[in-house]
Amino acid sequence: MLNLGSMGYVDMLLDEFRNDLDEDSRGLELVESPMGYELRAANKHLEHVQHLAPNQDLSEGVLRTMSLVAHNAPVMQSDIVEVRGNRAYQHIKQAVQRGFLEKEKKGRSSELDVTDYFLDYFDVDRQSLDSLDEEEENSSQDATGLL
Repeated sequence: MLNLGSMGYVDMLLDEFRNDLDEDSRGLELVESPMGYELRAANKHLEHVQHLAPNQDLSEGVLRTMSLVAHNAPVMQSDIVEVRGNRAYQHIKQAVQRGFLEKEKKGRSSELDVTDYFLDYFDVDRQSLDSLDEEEENSSQDATGLL
């Protein structure tokens, strides 16, 4: 471990580094996450660098299953399988192994929820996921004339 002094000093250095990256409009950004700090490609430059990693590390099926879980979380695994089919069991297993989803046994099924790692990896927060449900409820009420 480096002997850099107090945590306040380390925080100051990280803030300076973040500001330097922001001021110079560099292609990187320093982002604080639940796991610590990450240096990653700035969102504004993603379109220019995505071709460097064309193969996604998550299959489309796993991504679709995780998005369904995220949109409905917490949700029972049986409900996800009903919508996505039996392949969802494997998708969920992969997502749990990778740390994107957490699974808790509830009766004959399991309850699924997204993890902090999921939120960080996909750069979303729990409030924005919750607001999707509210927007969907409002739009369905508008469409049916219930407002």
